[in-house]
Amino acid sequence: KLVPNIPNFRMTLRAIKKWAQMRGIYSNVLGFLGGVSWALLTARICQLYPVGLPSTLVSRFFLVWSQWNWPNPVQLNNIEEGGHFSRKVWNPRMNPKDRTHLMPIITPAYPAINSTYNVSES
Repeated sequence: KLVPNIPNFRMTLRAIKKWAQMRGIYSNVLGFLGGVSWALLTARICQLYPVGLPSTLVSRFFLVWSQWNWPNPVQLNNIEEGGHFSRKVWNPRMNPKDRTHLMPIITPAYPAINSTYNVSES
C-alpha cells in the first residue's frame, strides 16, 4: 500500500489537478506534468504526512515541491532491478539518457520509468 489514507489522497489530488488545469500547466504533451506525475507527487506528500488532512496536504504539496532539489528523483518506493531477461528501468548511473532528465518522477511499478521524461524548462 503506497498511500496511507486513500480518501485524503483522492481529495488532495483532485485539488492539485484542478489547480494545474486552471493555470494551464496540466499537459504531458506540451512539456508540463500529466495526470500520472501529479498523482505520484501527491502520493509522495501523503507518504510524508500520513495523518494530514487534505487541506494540510495541499499546503505541504506546494511547500515541499517548491523547495525540492531537482533533478533529485521523486520515488514512492525503491526501484526493483529485474533478472537476466529484465526490462530497462530508470537508472541515471547506467543509462546516460536518464541523467538528462530535468524533473524525474519515478513510477512505482516494474519497470520503474520516469513519468516526466518530456518535461521542458519553462
